[in-house]
Amino acid sequence: MLRRFRARHVAVLLGALVAGGALVGVVVAAQAGQPVPQGLAAAIANEPLVKVLDLPDASGAPSRSMFVQPTSAGFLCMWDAPNALSRMRQGGCNPSDDPLAGRSISGSLAYDGGPAIDRVDDARLIGLAVADTARIHVEMSDGTIRTVKLKKTKAGSNEFQAFGYRFKKQDLKNGIGPIAIVAFDANGVEVGRQPTGIGG
Repeated sequence: MLRRFRARHVAVLLGALVAGGALVGVVVAAQAGQPVPQGLAAAIANEPLVKVLDLPDASGAPSRSMFVQPTSAGFLCMWDAPNALSRMRQGGCNPSDDPLAGRSISGSLAYDGGPAIDRVDDARLIGLAVADTARIHVEMSDGTIRTVKLKKTKAGSNEFQAFGYRFKKQDLKNGIGPIAIVAFDANGVEVGRQPTGIGG
């Protein structure tokens, strides 16, 4: 089964379900019952998003992009969304002083359809990595890898490598899903790994 994933310390997720374009709400993800930090829900709803990179689809599906959102509530959020004004966002937030949740990479996988991989209509991966990351790839369930687009970006006061990938429909149709995101330095040494939770 293909599932959404994120670093363990991500504090909140924007509700992925949307009714009539309205924001459904903020879901606490770090710990059950943890309150949403004061002002964060309002900041997510009202503060501007900055477009980082596009997630094109060769088959002609509607375009989506990766956005970052530094908030006045002290959190840095990253979103997969059709545009900067859309409430149809998927992603999450971490404290601004620890935006990668203590890791070298922090990624978020979003999808439409499912839950079985071959029933997924569209799946996208977005994330941030430390600035000196030279390469990122995704390990797939059939043992192959997918190279992920990188783009240097500034989010808040820090510099990162932003990454994004839109999975091929043929992979999904064939039941091939992502197992892990892996980051490498300029010497080809693995510096970070984030499992997707799908298993291999």
